[in-house]
Amino acid sequence: MKRVWIYIAFTFGITWTMWIVAGIFTGAFENGMGSTPIMMIVVALGMFVPLIGALLTNVVMGRENRLNLCLRPRITGNVKYYLLAWFAPTIVSVLGAVVFFLINPSLFDATAGAFVQLVISADTTGAITEQMASLLLIVQAGFAISIAPFINMIPAFGEEVGWRGMLFPALCEKFSARTAVLISGVVWGLWHAPVIIMGHNYGTGYWGYPVLGILSMVVFCTAMGSCLSYLRVRTQSVWPCALAHGAANAVAGISIYFCVVGNTLTGPTPAGIIGGIPLICLGLWCWMRLSSKAESIAPS
Repeated sequence: MKRVWIYIAFTFGITWTMWIVAGIFTGAFENGMGSTPIMMIVVALGMFVPLIGALLTNVVMGRENRLNLCLRPRITGNVKYYLLAWFAPTIVSVLGAVVFFLINPSLFDATAGAFVQLVISADTTGAITEQMASLLLIVQAGFAISIAPFINMIPAFGEEVGWRGMLFPALCEKFSARTAVLISGVVWGLWHAPVIIMGHNYGTGYWGYPVLGILSMVVFCTAMGSCLSYLRVRTQSVWPCALAHGAANAVAGISIYFCVVGNTLTGPTPAGIIGGIPLICLGLWCWMRLSSKAESIAPS
């Protein structure tokens, strides 16, 4: 467990210091992190801190106790898992949005008015029509599914080296893979606490703010972490985890444009409790397929 605590100390210490200091100086705690581009950049940079935390942990532990972070892609023999990592987040996101809008039909806007108005208001020439804006949404959705996952995979790699490359296998040295998923999911979710307080993902106007937002993020990270840990075990690589993480970040926001109130604590994105029902089901399926016995899963 020494390895675990060292990693948590480095990762939380560096990230929270960055986010909290930046949040105070930019006023993001009072006005929301979307109020300043600087805060958005700082949050994005924070995605690389788990990688730094993992590397520093290996340095502190010494050469003999260094953990294999599984940085090799290992594509051969694992193509199906890479394809799952690429496309499964889109399927889960769409299913989550369907569930959310079936339960909340009054919130569904088939015209994606929020996106259309955003595009038209940003056009200073007045040349963009509603039809053109709708076409742009189709193009953006296609980009989010096809290309954006590989772009987003780079910052997601910064997180996955830490969470699935270091924390999850380190926990597996003492606990079963199933227990390690639960613990790492809670840790990963709590890591987001400062930005959740700033309104990231859920805003600030919901009942129970910010506690319910943090708890919702913990549930999301545990479910998502179960799926990513399953990929990590099957492939012995963090790269498919990074691809799935990047794909999830790329497609999750599309459903927001079809919601008349934007993103909420319950959905329509998979980070919401209702929108996340399909993800929770998939995470449970992956969790059941992991080992119930404590063992090291890091290759030698």
